[in-house]
Amino acid sequence: MKRLKGNKRIFIAALIVVFSLNNSIIFADTVDNSQNINEGEVNSTIQQIESTQVLQNKNYTDHVTLVIDSTEVYHNGDLYYSNFPNTIRNGVTYIPLRVLSERLGLTVEFDNSTKQTKIKNNAMELQFQVNQSQYRVNGQRLNSTHGVPFIENDTLMVPIRTFVNHFNINVEPELGNNFVHLYWSTRPVAKFSVKPDKIYATQTVVNYTDEYEHPQNIGIAEEVWEGRVDIFSAPGIYTVTRKVQDLNGVWSEPYELQITVVPANQPPVAKFNTNKSKYKIGEPITYFDQSYDDENAITTRKWTNNEPAFFEAGEQEITLEVVDQHGLSNTLTKTITITDDVMYTRDDFNPWFTPVGQKYIFNRQNIISFPSIKYDIEHETHTLYRSNSPETIKEEGIYYRDIVQDNVRVMIHKQNHLEKPVHIYVVATNINEEPVEIKTPSIGIGGPHELVTTTGKLGLARYFNSLKSPSQTSVVLEPGETKIIFPEINRGRVRNNETLSVYAELHTSLPVEIQTVILDTEKDLFEELPFLPDMPKDGIHTRGTFYQGNRTIRVSELVGSETKRIVFGDSVEDVRIPGVDQMSGEETLNLGNFGVLYNLKLEKVAPNSIILLNARGGYYSGAFLVNGEVVLVTDGSHLLNSNEVGVLYKTGNREEAVDIAFIPASGSNLPINIVIQPLPERKH
Repeated sequence: MKRLKGNKRIFIAALIVVFSLNNSIIFADTVDNSQNINEGEVNSTIQQIESTQVLQNKNYTDHVTLVIDSTEVYHNGDLYYSNFPNTIRNGVTYIPLRVLSERLGLTVEFDNSTKQTKIKNNAMELQFQVNQSQYRVNGQRLNSTHGVPFIENDTLMVPIRTFVNHFNINVEPELGNNFVHLYWSTRPVAKFSVKPDKIYATQTVVNYTDEYEHPQNIGIAEEVWEGRVDIFSAPGIYTVTRKVQDLNGVWSEPYELQITVVPANQPPVAKFNTNKSKYKIGEPITYFDQSYDDENAITTRKWTNNEPAFFEAGEQEITLEVVDQHGLSNTLTKTITITDDVMYTRDDFNPWFTPVGQKYIFNRQNIISFPSIKYDIEHETHTLYRSNSPETIKEEGIYYRDIVQDNVRVMIHKQNHLEKPVHIYVVATNINEEPVEIKTPSIGIGGPHELVTTTGKLGLARYFNSLKSPSQTSVVLEPGETKIIFPEINRGRVRNNETLSVYAELHTSLPVEIQTVILDTEKDLFEELPFLPDMPKDGIHTRGTFYQGNRTIRVSELVGSETKRIVFGDSVEDVRIPGVDQMSGEETLNLGNFGVLYNLKLEKVAPNSIILLNARGGYYSGAFLVNGEVVLVTDGSHLLNSNEVGVLYKTGNREEAVDIAFIPASGSNLPINIVIQPLPERKH
């Protein structure tokens, strides 16, 4: 109960919350003293509180002042009493639990048998134990650093800071006047936000997101909006205001949000031109895309019939459709005329105008009818660790293991046929009595991906890019220690029917054991590793360690003045390198020489020549490093059969030296031919 302003006599009854028949504890914020209270003294204290306390921030609804060594408690200018004085013991301020709990509207429950007290609202529950520093907040155990609760004169006294820290209450002592000030707000905050970020007049449906806040987590009873609409009819700056009333009947301050509405989005405009309106058969056509959008946000351009040249006389319709980020579209169609005159046939046009990295149909004589260039192989010692068999993942286990040293290339190619996703790890173990550093300068990973050819191509492209710009990383192993190397490999989960291709380089000055490990993604590698079985070979693919992992081929004769080819992966001219499957101890040959790095050095290539790749064993999709530039075969597709060729390089008007580095791509078919031929007579 509170003392009303005025010179009156007040009788105040004690409030009992929880009691037992024996040894009951009473919690009271008033006491039946039937005392005379001088209104002048009260008003003087209130004035003193207001005059001495600097209120720099008035964003609060409640101000409580506790008078030390007194039972007086002032709440927003009204006086209350407790049945035991607010007190300081050992530098800690204690207050009667009941007096502050009722000011906050909290429920208090006391278990007399356990001496445990619960204070709670709908979002917070504190549990205090008499004479114990440990307490709970929403079930979590914490330790008070500001004293422990105690019972005095049948009143539970709690450390003020331990209590208020959990209810967003600011404490400001004013001990010169024996005051302790508490500030908090019980006013709701009517916060909200809107989406999307950009709002168009007449088009955008505005989504209003409730971000209501309340210091005591009390719900909303009522809300009032001003200016809220779902679709704004015109551009401009609008103010939307919201007020809310909580379940205690307290209204928030108005919360305002300014919303900028821009003019309605216009569809993009499809626009293009060609450099001419009439063309000869086989004459190259240049297209100028001049499409535009009011937001410069065209996301899709779809051409129809924009051929680089046409090979039949007549009219041709070319169409361009553009789509903006909002899905609005526009289409333009233009007609050009192809005359009867001939500039290039299709077979002469393609070599000149097919870009590097693209492909075309080779309609001339069969490629294998052209003479092949004989070559000698310079072998370079470079260990190849090929983990390709079993290629299909059907169970967890160790798929290859060996002890390696010096420069090593790791090649892994696996497809998951398990229903569950797996991780593929490369782990290294130091078998020496001193630490070993493993350096890992280059790596290329393709996948996980459902298209097998894509993984081989992307893995090689990334590998060659990393060779151009090595990123030196390393790991140090203590004697007997096992660690993951190339952690990039196991960051991605390989799901059912997905394939992963890896090409990576490492260097170690001392022997280390490396293993290819495949494990369920939910399992811990180092817990499972000692118990994983060794996997047998699948009898189709290759695994093993090969010590001639690099080979150089030099062609010193002039090439490109007539059509010739160089054959790789045929196991006749390009012999397979020998090695050992160290898990079984069997000697083996590297079928296809997958994982072997070829360096083809064409020392003299004639002017105006074209270098092509032709796949003889079926589809092929890989990557080549040509004079330091990565070339995909092909960019956006792959060679489907032996009638297609991919463009690797074209020389200019002078003789050139051309260096081509490649590794036969995992997931593709061999053999392959590199074809060098003269470009047709130039007519453009």
